Amino acid sequence: MSFVSDTLLSGGARLHIGRGGHQGKDVGEQSCQTQRGRLDPLIRLVKDPFGVLGRGRDVDENAQKVKDEEPRKQLLYLRMRDAESYDDWKAAATELDTLEGNDAWKMEDKSSEYDAELVKVRLGQLDEARLNCDVKRMLFLVRTTLTRGLGGMGDLRLYKHSHVGTKKLIERYIDSAVQTLAAIPEVAAKQGDNCPVKPYKVAEELLRTRQSFGRTALLLSGGGTFGMNHIGVVKCLWELQLLPRIISGASAGSIVCAVLCSKTDAEIPSVLTDFCYGDLDVFERAGAEEGVIQKVSRFLKYGSLFDISHLQRVMRQMLGDITFQESYNRTRRILNITVSSASVYELPRLLNYVTAPDVMIWSAV
Repeated sequence: MSFVSDTLLSGGARLHIGRGGHQGKDVGEQSCQTQRGRLDPLIRLVKDPFGVLGRGRDVDENAQKVKDEEPRKQLLYLRMRDAESYDDWKAAATELDTLEGNDAWKMEDKSSEYDAELVKVRLGQLDEARLNCDVKRMLFLVRTTLTRGLGGMGDLRLYKHSHVGTKKLIERYIDSAVQTLAAIPEVAAKQGDNCPVKPYKVAEELLRTRQSFGRTALLLSGGGTFGMNHIGVVKCLWELQLLPRIISGASAGSIVCAVLCSKTDAEIPSVLTDFCYGDLDVFERAGAEEGVIQKVSRFLKYGSLFDISHLQRVMRQMLGDITFQESYNRTRRILNITVSSASVYELPRLLNYVTAPDVMIWSAV
């Protein structure tokens, strides 16, 4: 009787205080919720002992699996860092994506970082036109809807979730666009006189598509010894047959792109192999370094710390006396070198076979 009376009285006191404010009621509810929260695990164990124990075992197994995979991940990261070819790097990166669960993100189409529905609609239109061998429809689609950043699929964030690739939907769209572009002239040729679009019109529309879509270019930045990294990038693109015809460079990047654009396809493999081991003493000769006094004197007199004759000597050895126009005629690659103006009132100049056809490349570098 004492227990019942105390309970009723304490409950009444809480309700009485509650009439003047919510403090008493809130404290009581929080106390009940805390007690229920403490009893929930025990209640679940009584209701479903095997299920609770099974889930606990699954958690332990998952934790052990993650622990066992950690050494493998570290090994794969080392392989990526030390890879000597893109195939080796890609193999390690692909396995890492699987171990880290990135594949699930790739398979899910929706994301706040791009318009998945728009990409899906465009993908369906391209596939339908190609499967129906509808040349007119395919030309219409590539002329009106083919863009680099469709639905925001060029957003940099989409390429930071995994080591290799991005959303599978985006990759399928790119593959479909490439297949459609290849199918247009092929289907038109097979249809012959039955094709609703004349061959010359197909060629004109594809040329206009290329002009509106734009050409891919490789830009090599400066940065002293950082320029040596450009050799690895160029080598990788060359081996995968992805090296653009339009290449631009500044500072150290201009040295690499100048050599690259002046060599034929047959010469490039040996150039990429031997470049880093050649004469690159562009600042001063090894073993004949200048002192501080000489450098300060030159800076006060000419405004530069290093003797430019060393750079001239190295570039003439690498390139010879070849002009921008001669280089383009020889390799069909378009070399672009930016040159800073001497005056603050002028803009930098872009030198290539159109703007400076008769300029020696070594002098531009």
